[in-house]
Amino acid sequence: MEPKTSMDLSNVHRGLWPWVVAGLIATGCSGSGLITTSGRVRCDGEPVSSGAISFHPVNGTSAPQGAAIVGGRYRIRTTRGRYRVEIVATRPQPGGVELTPGMTPQEQYIPTRYNAASTLEAEVKGWWSNHASYDLSTAPTE
Repeated sequence: MEPKTSMDLSNVHRGLWPWVVAGLIATGCSGSGLITTSGRVRCDGEPVSSGAISFHPVNGTSAPQGAAIVGGRYRIRTTRGRYRVEIVATRPQPGGVELTPGMTPQEQYIPTRYNAASTLEAEVKGWWSNHASYDLSTAPTE
């Protein structure tokens, strides 16, 4: 009988598998520690066709993160935590002054209560992804 000279790798792989899974869960699979949050943004019932959304950490321990809003949807990657959310969007301004020749005048139509003075929030706490949608209104508040 010949002695065995090769190692049975199936037992080694079986022993490593739980550690690989734990590592993926801890890092959100990307290795960066960033988690995806996605959702929709509407204003007066209509999807915001193009704009920007930014997540500002409530505890101020990291820089804000931003993403584009396209067709009423966004996708942003941040770390876990609570965020103040700011949303901006522009649209053509009828009768506006053309400051740059050939450029259609634009107006920022999202009220300041959703950007500079925003009270919108998001909490990022999932392992891989979160969902946060925002329904905005241009109607005056009481």
